[in-house]
Formats: sequence, structure tokens, C-alpha cells
Amino acid sequence: MDPLSVLREYTIRKDFDSIKQVDDEFHFGNDYRFPCNIETAYRSKQGNLYTLDSLVFFVKNTLMKHTEYMQQARSLKLHTVTFTDRKPLLDYLEGRVQTTDAIELLPPAAPLLPSRDERERATVRQTEDVEEYKPDDPSYGPSKRLRLDADAVEGEYIGKEIDTSRLVNFIRERERPIRDRDTILLCHNKDFRGILTMLTKREEEKRKSDEQQKDTEKMVDVSILAPNTSNRYANVEEKTFWKEHLGTDAAEELGIDPTQSYITGFTKQKDAAKPAKLDVHIHRPVLQSSQRPPVSLSSQKARLEGPPIILVPSAFQTMLNTYNAKDFLEDGVYCPPDQKAKIVLKKPDLVTIQRKMGRDTPVKYEVRDKPTVLSPKDWDRVVAVFVLGKEWQFKDWPFKSHVEIFDKIMGIFLRFEDDSVESAKVVKQWNVKIISLSKHKRHQDKTAVLEFWDRLDAFVRSRRMNLVF
Repeated sequence: MDPLSVLREYTIRKDFDSIKQVDDEFHFGNDYRFPCNIETAYRSKQGNLYTLDSLVFFVKNTLMKHTEYMQQARSLKLHTVTFTDRKPLLDYLEGRVQTTDAIELLPPAAPLLPSRDERERATVRQTEDVEEYKPDDPSYGPSKRLRLDADAVEGEYIGKEIDTSRLVNFIRERERPIRDRDTILLCHNKDFRGILTMLTKREEEKRKSDEQQKDTEKMVDVSILAPNTSNRYANVEEKTFWKEHLGTDAAEELGIDPTQSYITGFTKQKDAAKPAKLDVHIHRPVLQSSQRPPVSLSSQKARLEGPPIILVPSAFQTMLNTYNAKDFLEDGVYCPPDQKAKIVLKKPDLVTIQRKMGRDTPVKYEVRDKPTVLSPKDWDRVVAVFVLGKEWQFKDWPFKSHVEIFDKIMGIFLRFEDDSVESAKVVKQWNVKIISLSKHKRHQDKTAVLEFWDRLDAFVRSRRMNLVF
């Protein structure tokens, strides 16, 4: 028997007095002896196998508080039984459960040592069973096979012929089932229906959202393509309103005949008995939506002449000015202004950039740092401004307050990631977008520039519809 089974047998019988430690061995009465540090078949939830000495100390101190047990076990340098393994291990050792998943079949680490009394009894039996050598006896032969009878379980061997069926039954009775790959994958006391329900619900919500979006797109398409057949005088409620307040139909009061047509050769008479009225008003034909020429966005709001303008600070000690604006906004590479000043000796007042990010064809922009020289038409072309967080930056601007400025112009505050929060304290009170850069990771600059252009496109679409570029 293995050490764990022997310990379980003695624990069920409450025969702890028979378990004694002699030197480096545990003696279970006169029947079994095992090394103290031998590993048992019980594996903890942490992954290691419990040793025999740790389990013996545990079963002898089950009534002790867990904290006191751990202190005494550590003082004896024994492996402690964890709190999560305490109950299932005790249930198995005391016989409340027959088996548990924590038990693993292990090859025997060392042969079991029989006790002294067993060795003496086996020696006596071997002496008694020795037969006298009879060479003349034909029934005697060294090749005669022996079988293991049921008495062999108790250590007794009787020389008989082998009974194969009994031998197989003997082996099967002592077989220990080993878990296969299917049983290992099974999770006891686990239910994954909640996860399946959650995933199914997400898929259903996604499907409904897609269907609603498609229905909305179809409704928009139908409303755009459907001809505009609405007529002011086709509304019965409106005609009733005019009759109640004016005493007559508004069309007749104003001298308008809604039955007339502007198509040559086609005229309807509302009442043939009435004399024809002389229409002295000049009317323009009302075309249906299918007959109207396409109206472009530029015809609704006049397109401004000149490229859009981006304002940057004129100060030298700033992250972005006309020195490095072209490299940053056009190529997505940030270079400090002091380094660019060594290459470009004279600071430019105007820099022209070609935006290629997010566009199929390049778009021209102007970067300026002197807002005082801008004309009213130039101010209409200003789309963005990089702010410093200082009030004096907006001095002499043609706006009344910061609310009006950042309602018509998108504000951007450029900062380094590790800058203090105080630098952006004033900016957070304005309607300004904050974009952070890394001081050393230059490959992240392009991401920041793409974020700027995306925010600018969204701002222009929502508030500056007269700027088409």
C-alpha cells in the first residue's frame, strides 16, 4: 500500500498512537514503515505533493487553530497544509469521501519495508516449504510453474498451477483508475452558461444595431431621392386656418390661382362660370426635386478664397512656431524650435504646408504667427490656433471672449507627456483640445499629428461649413 492509503486507514480507525516516528521513518504499528519525507499521492492546489511527515502532523492537530498549526509546522520545518486544501484533505483522510481529484497515481518511490515479524514468519515458511530433492521422481521438475493464490496477498506462496482468470481478477481488484484526457478537461462544479449567454447577447445587440443602421441609411436615401410633391395649398389644415382668420382662401385673397400650370398648353379652370382674373403677379415655376439642378455646397455658402490658416505662437520659447511647424504638421516629425533655429537663420512669418495625411490629394495650408496683420477675410479662413495658455496671446483679436474664439476656431494645446499639470491648468477651462508628445519617442509624433488633422476635419465639418477644401 502507498503511504497515503495507510495513513487514511489509520486515521479512519483513530489509531494515532500506533503511528510513531523512529529516526527518519514512520512506523505504522508492526505492519508498515515509510521514510518521513516520502511524497504522497495527494497534490495541493499550489501544485506540489504533500510529504508524509506534513500529513501526519496535520491529522494529529486537526483541532488546532489554523494559525497556530502553521506556526508550529513552520517551527518544525514542515510543509504546511494550505487553508484551501484543509477541508477536502480532512474529508478524504477521515473517510467522508472515497476519492478526490487531488490524488494522483505515482510510481512507488521506494519498496515498502516489511516489519521484523513478517520477515521472520516468511523465513520460517520458506524453511518449511522446502522439499527434498528427488531426482528419481518424474513429477518433480524445476520448470514447474507456480501460481499466486489468494493467500499470496498476505505474503504466502503456495505452489500450484496458475489460474489465469483468478490472476486477472486479482489484478483488476487492485487496479487504480487513471484519468484520461477527457476527464481532465472536465471542470467539476463549474457552469459556463453565463458566459455563453453574455456572448450570445452581445452578438444579438450587434446584429440589431447593424439592422437599425441599415434601416436609417435606407430612410435617408429614400428622403433624398423621393420627389418633393408637397404643396402649400394641399394642406387642408392650413387652408382651414386661412379661411377661419381671413374669411376666405389665402390664394384667392392674394390673387393666386393654384390650379394654373406653367407648362405650355396645359391650363386647368377652377370654375368655368367665374370670370377670368387678370394675374398681374409674376411667378416662377416650381420645379420638382427630380427637375431641379443639383445644388452644390459652395452655392449655399460662398467658398472663401485662399487656403485655410493655422495660427501658431510667435514666441521663441514654445513647442511649436513657424520654425518647426512645417516638419511637424506636414511630415509628422517633431523637432525643437531651438534646433531648427540653428539651420534656419531668419524666422519666417508665413509657412506654406501641403497636407498629405488623411487625403488622397495634397491640401494647401498657411501657418502664420502674426494675427494682428490679418484682414477680416483672412480671419474667416482661420481654422485652428495653437495656444500657450496665456491671456496676452489673444490681445487685439476681433472676438469678445474665449467662448467666441474657440466656437469659431479650434484651439490646440501642445505639451509633453511628463509636463506638470499646472501648465495645462488654465487651458482646461477653455474649449481646447490637449495633444501630448513624448520627449524621446519620435515614432509617436505621427500619431499626434494624425489626431490633430482628424479633430480639425471634424471641427470644420460641424462649424465651418463655408470652408470647403
